[in-house]
Amino acid sequence: MPDAAPVVAPTSAAGEPLPPPPPPGPEDIRKSPLTLAAWMHMSNRLQNFKDPKKVNRFSQENELNLLLNGQIVKQVGFTASLVAGYGPTAPDSGSMNGYVAILDLIGKLDVTEQLHLWVGRMLVPSDRSNFSGTWFMAPWYYPGRYYNGATKDNAFFGAPVGPRQGPSGRNDGATLWGEFGGGMLKYYASAFDLYSADNNPLLSGRINLALISPEPGYYHSSTYYGAKDILALAIGGQFQKAKGGGTDYSEFNADLLFEKNLGGAGVIDIEGAFYKYEGSTIETSYFVVASYLTPAKVGPGLIQPLVRLQQAKPTEGSTWTILEGQIGYAIEAYAARLALGYQYTSAAGTKGNALYLGLQLQK
Repeated sequence: MPDAAPVVAPTSAAGEPLPPPPPPGPEDIRKSPLTLAAWMHMSNRLQNFKDPKKVNRFSQENELNLLLNGQIVKQVGFTASLVAGYGPTAPDSGSMNGYVAILDLIGKLDVTEQLHLWVGRMLVPSDRSNFSGTWFMAPWYYPGRYYNGATKDNAFFGAPVGPRQGPSGRNDGATLWGEFGGGMLKYYASAFDLYSADNNPLLSGRINLALISPEPGYYHSSTYYGAKDILALAIGGQFQKAKGGGTDYSEFNADLLFEKNLGGAGVIDIEGAFYKYEGSTIETSYFVVASYLTPAKVGPGLIQPLVRLQQAKPTEGSTWTILEGQIGYAIEAYAARLALGYQYTSAAGTKGNALYLGLQLQK
């Protein structure tokens, strides 16, 4: 067998060996491309809002998010996103309303894994639901949207029950946060309502402990569709001192998420949250969710039946209740899913029935 040919170093035209190529320099992050995503969330609802027990009226709401992320250097980046949507201006009004607004506009200083400072308009770090949004939870509707019979002539729902936040769960302010163990433990400390001369800052904080699998990054999900097992416990709180001798606002919350992939037996998911308020029209509220994801596809997706119970105790009057039963169809986890459900509400002396069909797409 002939010997292998010797390795010959490259030479110049004059026959002299060329110097080795220079080692690669540090990556210029500024030249990395911006990332762009588009999300759509469409709700189709059957309910007569002037006679909410009846399901003989149709309404539709659709929301589109455009999300842009960029990295300037390793420790500095930004997020910017817009929201656009449409829906009825009032129940049975016969008119539609469209809107476009800034959703997020965040400057990010990411010093270390344990220390991040984000400034701008962002999700208020209050509870798991706000980090998940409607996009990353199995129930179709965001929790806390109680139908209020007292305002049924000009609004679908009364003020949402839950921590203080802002439009689409956002507010203008600053958040100091960090994670340990790749996301096993996360903390958040923030101040919002900084733009308002009429309010003191809204202080909001949260500690999240993931006991089985980490949850890295600023955000959470309320379901992982079996991608990982989760047992996460968290507590949070808010405080806002009133001006002019009014009543100070405070809120305490605790939430739990347990998800287990049973392999050939499917995926079970249990979530619950409890809230206690001071200086609010609501004394306490809670919700519980139980869902099951089938192990085998039916057509292109997995079936996910679930039930959710929500209740809120106002300072005056009887307890408000929402009970939902839903069949979800997860074609591609969060990126393509359908939801068909029934919702029963009882709030402010008014009872209601509704059927809904939702479509979510993310690209």
